[in-house]
Amino acid sequence: MYRQRSSTALGGALFALAVVPGSVLSQHVVEGLVVASSDGMPLEDVTIRVLGENLTIGTDSAGFFRFELPDDRPGVALDVEVIGYESFNRTWILPLQEPVRIVLRQEAVELEGIEVEVDGARMSLPEMLEFRARSIQNGIPRKATAADLRAFEHQEAEVWDFLPSMNVATGTGCPECMMASGRIPQPKFVVDDREVSFEEFRSYRVGEICRVDIVTIQIPFGSPEKGLVMAYTCSFLRQVAAGERRLPIMLPNIWGEAE
Repeated sequence: MYRQRSSTALGGALFALAVVPGSVLSQHVVEGLVVASSDGMPLEDVTIRVLGENLTIGTDSAGFFRFELPDDRPGVALDVEVIGYESFNRTWILPLQEPVRIVLRQEAVELEGIEVEVDGARMSLPEMLEFRARSIQNGIPRKATAADLRAFEHQEAEVWDFLPSMNVATGTGCPECMMASGRIPQPKFVVDDREVSFEEFRSYRVGEICRVDIVTIQIPFGSPEKGLVMAYTCSFLRQVAAGERRLPIMLPNIWGEAE
């Protein structure tokens, strides 16, 4: 009697498994590729939020993403964003006939019209950045604006790879060495408003940066020059422009008496 009940229960379970895949387990597959409009290159680590589903994913190194939704969903709305590019929002009807292709345009950071006060005088944010560089500089000015950075072919490259385009050669056999107006064996690196290590500095991508300044400090003959590389992320400059962050005119005293 016991065995007969077990057999019946087993038969019922098998029947249930037979009908579940066609009703509950069926899924819509949503997959696609995110690329840059400038060169069609895939974008890695793009944040994709599936609206209404409490689901957030990211693209892989090939710009690809994939997820599944229950088959009762009539559509899918995606909110796509990554630093340095305009956000993207669109809804697709399900089921998809083919993978989606999302093209992101690089984001322009308009700073010319933003004014800040410096020692009682008002100047634009770009002027303030140049004033900041000049206040500690005693060499040949080198700067790259957002337009210069966006014209660089490899937006996903490390910002360190961009520096040679500013006529600044990186050192041979010493990754953090560079040549500005003279050999600088160990320059300092600043991102936004803080000093960072060389490893952290080079982790930033060109597409994240909207301004770079190379600063050299002349010191007595026979000694290596001191150098400073200042990079500003687009997100930081937008926060400064909106009054959410403050950019001190003078840098922290990273060289002791020299600022």
